[in-house]
Amino acid sequence: TTRDHWIETLRCPQCGKTGTAELSMADSQSWTVRADSVPSGFKVVESENSKNFCCAFCDRPVDA
Repeated sequence: TTRDHWIETLRCPQCGKTGTAELSMADSQSWTVRADSVPSGFKVVESENSKNFCCAFCDRPVDA
């Protein structure tokens, strides 16, 4: 299976911390996005329908 890969630039709106996350998707049928690499100081928060990035220090959602 060929995976689509892309990079998202993350920025915390509170503290200004930045980093880049590497993401991929297996195919267009599943729409399941996987975080392959998460920069230091950020974390992935998963809900039932999505995955979002948060600043590990401020515990706030980041801009992507």
